[in-house]
Amino acid sequence: MNIEVANSVEVGLRRATGPLRFEATAYYTRFEGFIFRRLTGVMCDETFESCGEPAAELNQAVYSQRDATFRGGELQAQYDVAKVLNGVWGVEGQFDVVRATFTDGSNVPRITPMRLGGGAFYRDGNWLARVNLLHAFPQNDVAPNETPTQGYNLLKAEVSYTRKLKNARPGEPREFTLGVAGNSLLNENIRNHVSYTKNEVLMPGAVVRAFANVKF
Repeated sequence: MNIEVANSVEVGLRRATGPLRFEATAYYTRFEGFIFRRLTGVMCDETFESCGEPAAELNQAVYSQRDATFRGGELQAQYDVAKVLNGVWGVEGQFDVVRATFTDGSNVPRITPMRLGGGAFYRDGNWLARVNLLHAFPQNDVAPNETPTQGYNLLKAEVSYTRKLKNARPGEPREFTLGVAGNSLLNENIRNHVSYTKNEVLMPGAVVRAFANVKF
């Protein structure tokens, strides 16, 4: 392999204070000798000598190098809508997209799909509650020996309580957080497009967990 070289241009806009907070970024990157791993379409067992045998079950992958262009953007935003109880409730959203091609216009393998999401939250001095739905669009811009991936919806929710302990001496807990978080609550069949085993292995289904954090 030769040395991979990238020339990139990136522009961004960010606001971190006030009722409306956001961060937006767009980028364009040109790679000379982009190093990537690709599937050959040949099946193997545990040795190279087995590659191409009818009963083989493992995908053969090789590292290659070609010039490529990446362009995309990301956007995250939060807006405090109104005060309620002792805190504030608001809405949030996110969007990201990337398009990656080689110089002949063919697709770079295993590129994440376009995603769009949003949700609502409540926070005060102690409590944080939020729910968020992320939609991943189908990924049909695939390379040879790569299969398309269907879109999916990922629903997350969280409720947590944080309390700061006054008069904490060195070595004693000064803050603790207790909460419950749920992930993939719609229990959809989700396949991660960037995974080499996506056709055989699904992402975890609905999960709910309790957690506790202590700061000293």
